Amino acid sequence: MAIYRDIRDINFEKTVVTVGSFDGVHSGHKLLLQRVVDLAKQNHLRSVVLTFWPHPRYVLGAAAFQMPPNELNCNCVAVPMLLNTLDEKITLLNQSGIDDVIVFPFDKYLSQMSASEFINEIIIEKLNARYLVVGQDHHFGNKRSGNVNHLQDFTSKSDLQIDVVDLKNMKTFDWKISSSEIRKVLLNGDMNIANEMLGYEYMISGKVIDGRHIGRSIGFPTANIETFKYKLLPKEGVYRVKVNNFDKLGMLYIGKRPLFKQEDETVHVEVNIFDFDKHIYGQEVTLSLTHYIRGNTKFENVEQLVEQLQRDKQIILDYPL
Repeated sequence: MAIYRDIRDINFEKTVVTVGSFDGVHSGHKLLLQRVVDLAKQNHLRSVVLTFWPHPRYVLGAAAFQMPPNELNCNCVAVPMLLNTLDEKITLLNQSGIDDVIVFPFDKYLSQMSASEFINEIIIEKLNARYLVVGQDHHFGNKRSGNVNHLQDFTSKSDLQIDVVDLKNMKTFDWKISSSEIRKVLLNGDMNIANEMLGYEYMISGKVIDGRHIGRSIGFPTANIETFKYKLLPKEGVYRVKVNNFDKLGMLYIGKRPLFKQEDETVHVEVNIFDFDKHIYGQEVTLSLTHYIRGNTKFENVEQLVEQLQRDKQIILDYPL
């Protein structure tokens, strides 16, 4: 798969294109991507994904993005935390069989393009699209003014054909699948449902940084993970995780370290990797979250903490591999 970060570098022949933020690259997105791949193969064209970075609402509501919920008193656009970093998203798109991914910088200029300008200047003229694959609820252009009905107007004026995938009729699931719904489920700690909606186990990736070494002193050394600051962290608590880089199981903690009733407002992400004793400071690690074990607990002393961690570890080990 080729990755382009500057649309000026592109000189495609005929293509099949889909467009969107694709945050999460979830099961609904995968239906769109599979349709793009199939159409491209059937018509001997290139399959192309145009995805935006940063997230459009990131630019349109940047002031709200960095504020805690109780401080959102402005008239800003509500901006979600993200299910994927850009690298995670590219990795997931690569697994779909797409030929080319274009990471399109979303900025104020692009946000002000009309629907017709975006289709004509980007999709038709620059990407040389013969098919544009969209979901039935797709919107585009300034203030999301363009929709599937508007897209049909282009079929009579150009060689572009619109292929609409009806994601509402997904029979595999009993609930609507969308990035926003997945965020809600993750914040409730419902990993089984979230992972089913995603079509894979939710990932957290980041660099291992130095910590306070409390875990090592009580027999549970942890790697502290520095995550992308706009990455959505699920409900605080303890999780069963796969540490993909080392093919190991681990016990992940997300939260404010409520040790001995100490006040700590910083949310930490730290993982105890089972049967592992290597120094990995500075390395990037990727964790796949499989199960939510328990919520945050305050402990009166170290002995209580150690006893609970031993129980948590046994629960994790008792799950089928």
